[in-house]
Amino acid sequence: MMRSAANRLFCLALLLMVVPVAACGTPVTRSLSTAEPGTGEVFTVSLAVEGMTLGGVVETLPDGYTFAGTDHPDDRVLVRGQRVAFAVTNETSITYSVQAPASGSGDIIGAWEDFIAESHGEIPPSRVAVDGIDVPGAGDPSPTNARAGSPCTALIAVAGLLLVAYRGGRR
Repeated sequence: MMRSAANRLFCLALLLMVVPVAACGTPVTRSLSTAEPGTGEVFTVSLAVEGMTLGGVVETLPDGYTFAGTDHPDDRVLVRGQRVAFAVTNETSITYSVQAPASGSGDIIGAWEDFIAESHGEIPPSRVAVDGIDVPGAGDPSPTNARAGSPCTALIAVAGLLLVAYRGGRR
C-alpha cells in the first residue's frame, strides 16, 4: 500500500514538472520566403509572435546581409549594424526584408523577451546561403555574442533528477 502512495506522489511530482515544460513553447518563430536568395536579391523574413503582450525581438543577420525595411512602425524598430530590434505590443506577426550580398552564407539568429510574462529565449537559427552555396563559417554571427537560455531548462533538469532519483531508489 505504501508503495502505491509513493508511486502516485512520484507521478504527481513528475506531472507537475512535465506540464510546464510542455507549455514553454517558443512564442516567436521565424520563416523565410527563401533560404537560397540570388545575388543581391531581397527576401522576406516573417516572425510569428504568440501571446506576447509587451516585449521585444532582436534579430542578428549574417555578415554581408543587409536589413532592407519592414512594415513594422518606424518608432518601434532599431537597426544597429547586423542587429535589428523590434518592440512588440500585442503584435501577432512582424515582417521585414533582407538584401543578400553577392555571395556568402550564415545563420539569422534571434532572441525574444516577454516583459509581462518575465520570460525570454532564443528563436531557432535560420540558415541562408546566396544561390544555395553554403560556405561553412562565412557570414556567421560572432560566437562571442551571448545568447539567452531557455526558461524551461531548469524544469527539464529537475524532472530528470527526480526520475533518476526515483529509478535509483527502486534497486
